[in-house]
Amino acid sequence: MSQIDRRLKTMQQADLSEGRVNDDFVHWLKTWGQNILLGVLIIAAIAMGWFWWTQRKEKERDDAWAELGGANLPAALQEVAAKHEGKDAVAPFAELLAADRYLTAVLSDQRFDREAGAVDAALTPELRTEWLKAADTLYAKVAARITRNKYPDDYGFLFSALFGRAAVAEDLGDLKAAEGYLKDIETRAKGTDFASAGELAAKRIANLQALATPVVLPSKPVAPMAPAIPDLTGQLVPSANAPAGSDPAAAPTAGEEMIRQLQGGSAPAPAAPTPAPAAPAPAAP
Repeated sequence: MSQIDRRLKTMQQADLSEGRVNDDFVHWLKTWGQNILLGVLIIAAIAMGWFWWTQRKEKERDDAWAELGGANLPAALQEVAAKHEGKDAVAPFAELLAADRYLTAVLSDQRFDREAGAVDAALTPELRTEWLKAADTLYAKVAARITRNKYPDDYGFLFSALFGRAAVAEDLGDLKAAEGYLKDIETRAKGTDFASAGELAAKRIANLQALATPVVLPSKPVAPMAPAIPDLTGQLVPSANAPAGSDPAAAPTAGEEMIRQLQGGSAPAPAAPTPAPAAPAPAAP
């Protein structure tokens, strides 16, 4: 067999081999091609759906934080907390802000729903008590939420809520309850990133103990009374036992002598004036 024949035979075998491969590939595509294409499409659809879902969630979180930033009154803040429950930390943050608004209004004696110069801007005793209870309820809700979730990263909200409850109890005069909240902070803060909160709680406890100690103020000293000046007017009146015809101004009385001594005079009393000689009697006729 010549070399040319061998080459032709080799080419024919190669063509047959490629034909078999092509036939096998076409058969494989006919058998599994549609399933594979369907799988690829499903994977692509899942990827696109996941991307759309994450974008939607991110937009919802952005909208929640935007609504939180625009809310100011406690009612609006509580509405934001209820609407966006579970979206990041929007709910506990909104409830803390609402409680702080109540407590700040009570401490400043200024209603947040009135202008500063309004006649009814000050809080009434009934409204003061109502807002303190509302603040305590919100603080308790935040503390229960964080305690239930048990996320150490959220302990900042927990400690803020407990500090708020301690402030409310202190304002209501319940120093024992306030001390309990502060001791809870001091215990929970040990070994965490919020150790400074525990130190602050310890200082607050010391201040509460000082407030519980009654303070006795000294009585106001009584100023000494000025010495009474004797009434000498009676001694300036001439004595009824003075001899008739005597001049009252002739000699100093006892009262005049005392007044002279009180004035610091040490010189002798002025001498009594010499009486004028009596006129001679007329001669007898």
